[in-house]
Amino acid sequence: MRYVILGIMFTVLLISGCASVRSVKYENITRLEKAKDYPIEIIEIRDIKKEYKVIGLAQVNAGKLHDTADVMNKLREQARKMGGDALTELGQQPIGGGYTPAAYGKYSSAGYYSGHVRDLWSAKIIVWEGEE
Repeated sequence: MRYVILGIMFTVLLISGCASVRSVKYENITRLEKAKDYPIEIIEIRDIKKEYKVIGLAQVNAGKLHDTADVMNKLREQARKMGGDALTELGQQPIGGGYTPAAYGKYSSAGYYSGHVRDLWSAKIIVWEGEE
């Protein structure tokens, strides 16, 4: 019974667990970080009416039950840190699967699990041209 409870707890952590954040710079230019209250808009490329430049990519890997508003805030935070003005090409991709070590004693075994347990959110970070 103890192993069943541990397995359930492990699954719950995978599904709703913490969100990890990652960003990738597309250029070697160091830009000033934006203020914490700087409004980072999420905008469709077709709706952009002025010149812009893509400077990087922000990603958040979060449990599928993670609060979407929190994920959006984390993406915006990464854009601010990189000196971005807005986010575009927002995407969400379900991910799952992994390797489980035999960590629960002699009655458990290592193995592969699969399924939709997490989401990878990503967005391109842009700056408005001429406003750097």
